[in-house]
Amino acid sequence: MDNEALDEGYLSDLPLWANTKARSILERVCADHGVPVDVITELVTLQRERQHQERAAGVYPRIEEILGRID
Repeated sequence: MDNEALDEGYLSDLPLWANTKARSILERVCADHGVPVDVITELVTLQRERQHQERAAGVYPRIEEILGRID
């Protein structure tokens, strides 16, 4: 995935990235469940990149690849 897409500026309009308190809650919940925040970031980025597509061609393998990074 393109590093620019993962730049927080790309997600800065979303409360989980724009609001400090919400971000800290996200980080705590992720830590409690053993999910890296960057996995959530990539999943949300993927969804935003593909939200205007009519078909989900190729999205499921990408989701599996992202989730595969969770120990």
